[in-house]
Amino acid sequence: MSNYFKKDHKMNKKDFTRDRKLPFSKVLLTVVRKSVKSIQNVLNETQKHLSALLDEDLETISKSAYSQARDKLNYTAFVELANDASDIFYKDYDCKTYKGFRLLAIDGSMVTLPNNDDIKKEFCTTNVINQYKDKSKTIVQARVSVLYDVLNNITLDSIITNSKIGEITIAKDNHFKKLIKNDLVIMDRGYPSYELFTTITTTYKSDFLIRMKKGFYKDIQFLFDKNSLVKDKAVTLKPTTKKLLKEIQEQNLPQEIKVRFIQVILDDGEVEVLATSVLDNEVLETKDFKELYFKRWVIETFYEIIKNRLSLENFTGLSALTVKQDFYAIIFISNLETIVTQGSNEVLENKTNTKFKQKVNKSVSFNTVKNYCFELFYSDKNIDVIFEEMSKLFLTSTVQIRPNRKFKRPSPYEGKNTKGIKSANFSKRKKKSVF
Repeated sequence: MSNYFKKDHKMNKKDFTRDRKLPFSKVLLTVVRKSVKSIQNVLNETQKHLSALLDEDLETISKSAYSQARDKLNYTAFVELANDASDIFYKDYDCKTYKGFRLLAIDGSMVTLPNNDDIKKEFCTTNVINQYKDKSKTIVQARVSVLYDVLNNITLDSIITNSKIGEITIAKDNHFKKLIKNDLVIMDRGYPSYELFTTITTTYKSDFLIRMKKGFYKDIQFLFDKNSLVKDKAVTLKPTTKKLLKEIQEQNLPQEIKVRFIQVILDDGEVEVLATSVLDNEVLETKDFKELYFKRWVIETFYEIIKNRLSLENFTGLSALTVKQDFYAIIFISNLETIVTQGSNEVLENKTNTKFKQKVNKSVSFNTVKNYCFELFYSDKNIDVIFEEMSKLFLTSTVQIRPNRKFKRPSPYEGKNTKGIKSANFSKRKKKSVF
C-alpha cells in the first residue's frame, strides 16, 4: 500500500509547465481536491498547506499559471491513478464476493457540461424544450458510464464521451475488457441483446444478469404474469435477423446460446424478468435472484455521490480537457476513499455493542481524503501513521445502517414541491458540502 503513495517517478520528477515553481504533481493534486471555492482561493490554501508540510516558504500560484499548467496535463494521468487504486485494492485487500462471483454493475448517466465551442466539438448539444418556447435552450451533454464493483465500492473502468454513443456500445468497447472469469455483470433493461449475451460468455468467459424488457422475446412472455406457475426457465436463443446473424458470424460468436430466465416479484407486486448465463440452479438458486439484482442499486447510489456530494457537474474549467480531468479525478478520489476507509469500516462492522451496524460517513471521509491528499503524496511521515490519523477522523461521525429502510416516492400528482424532495435537495446541495 505504501508504494502507491511514493511513486516519485509519476508524482514529482516530470514537470509539465514552464513555471518551475508549479510542478505536475501540485497541479494534479489541486485538481483532485476540486472545490466549490474560487480557483485563486484554492491555490492560496494549497500553497499555505504545502509550505507548512514541506517547511518551505513557497510563493503563491497565480490563477493564470495554474490554468496554463492544466493545459499541459493530460487527463490520462487521472485515469492511471484511478486504475492504480483499483489494482491495489484487489491486490492488498480481501474482496467481498457473492457465492464466488465478483458482482460488477454497468450503468450510464447523462451529465450537463459548460456551453462553449471547445466542449461542443468534443461532445454534442441537446435541445431542451417545454411549453414555454422562450425558455427553450440548447445545452451540451456527455454520457458517462462506469463498471462498478457493487460489493467493494470500486470503479474498475469509466468513461466520459459523446452523448450520442449508446450504452451497449460503450460497454462492449470499454468495460468488458476488464472482465475476468467468475465476474457476474449486472445490467438494467437498456442492455439486453443477443450480441451482448454471447460476447460476455464467449469472448470474456464471464456471466451476466440482466433485467428484460417485456417484448424482448416472445417465448418468455408468460413469466411477466405473476400467476405463472413456472418461475425459472432456460431457453435457447438464436439470431432473429439475417443482419444480426451476419454480425455474429463476422465476430466468430456462437449462433445459439442458452439463457436462463427468472421471474422476480417485488414487494409492491411488480414483476421483473431477469436473464442470466448461470444455468446451474445449485450455483445460483431461483430465490437468490431478487436479492442479487437489487445489489445493482449500489451503482445508482454511486452516481448520486459523484453528482451531488462531489459536484461532478460543477466543472472547474471551460475546455474539453478540464472536463475530462475533473471527471477522472472524481473517479480516482472515490476509489481512494474506498481504500483509506476500508480499515475503519471493518472496525465498525465488528462492533457488537450497537443496535444497528455502522459505516463511515461519506461526507466526513471525502472531506478528510481531500484534506490529506498532499500528506499522502508528499509527507515523509509513515503512511500507516497518516492512515491512523485519518481513521480517527472517520470514526468521529459514523452513520447507522438501517436494514429494510424505505421511503415512499412522491406521486406524479404531488409535483416537485413536496416535503421529501425539499429535504433531499437540502441534504444533497446545502447541508453536506465536502469541500
